[in-house]
Amino acid sequence: MSITIDQLMEQALVYASAWSLIDGPFDQGNQLEQAGLEKQVLLEMLVAFEDQAHTAGAQEAQLDLAKPLIEWHQQRIGNISTLEQAVEDTQICLGVDDANPIILRGEMLKGWRFALAIAKQQFEKFPLSIQRTAPTSDEEE
Repeated sequence: MSITIDQLMEQALVYASAWSLIDGPFDQGNQLEQAGLEKQVLLEMLVAFEDQAHTAGAQEAQLDLAKPLIEWHQQRIGNISTLEQAVEDTQICLGVDDANPIILRGEMLKGWRFALAIAKQQFEKFPLSIQRTAPTSDEEE
């Protein structure tokens, strides 16, 4: 059951109203019991509202963590796509020996593109996805 602030406030008014009728001219002898019941309903609503807030907070925290990871991965896959487009005589420095870069020519260029295509195929699908789920029928009530 999804609970709103308005519903909480309405139940608080019901509880306050029930409490104010105790020992009054409209008390039919059961008003204290009725006020206790309305208080219990309000308490249950507050607990459900708190749980609802914690669940939403946890989902937002997961999204906050997942989004940068997905963006990082997409950027890396984009980098591989860019590197696949290397033209003849492109110099590649892998940081090991910047003084002797690899020059992509002929078969070396074909091998470069082939290796990047395999790498891209292996890592293109990120093993994490973000999906917002529709509330269940219990949560909609």
